[in-house]
Amino acid sequence: MIENNGANKVSGNQFAVTYTIDYVHRVVVGVNAPDLATAIAYVSDAFDAGTLWDDTESMPLLYDDYEEVAQETLKFTAEAVATFPEPDASVNELKRREYAFHACRALLAGSDRALDFARKALPHLAPIANTFECAQCGRVYDNASECLSDDCPTTVAGRRHAAIRVGPTLPPKA
Repeated sequence: MIENNGANKVSGNQFAVTYTIDYVHRVVVGVNAPDLATAIAYVSDAFDAGTLWDDTESMPLLYDDYEEVAQETLKFTAEAVATFPEPDASVNELKRREYAFHACRALLAGSDRALDFARKALPHLAPIANTFECAQCGRVYDNASECLSDDCPTTVAGRRHAAIRVGPTLPPKA
């Protein structure tokens, strides 16, 4: 089925096209119980407590997937847009997971790209640069091997003091 949301002709040529399809989220867990009703009650309680997906020995996760419903429900809609909107948080999460997968694969392969992928997957956790601290004045610098301060109190005759590496830093918290 195709809908155009009432816009047969538009002045621009950019469209946001959506498709929807109905799914059923099916989860199967194993549970030991004296009877069917008690087994369902255990799992219902675990669902309510948010522990259903913990995959424990007493309640192993056996299946967790989305299945299309039996009837055809695919539906496309479109709307004209002046500019494409920013990607939704769901898209950003998909990209972060993909980058995390690539980071793990690159790490296992010994690739230098692992850190690049990790930074994209977890920008709030991945180190961004080496930092150095002047042993004399305490100022911190990125990627410097000597104090870069012109007013370091111990700079003598234009010679700067060596900086001490204090390690990778994390990006500032937003």
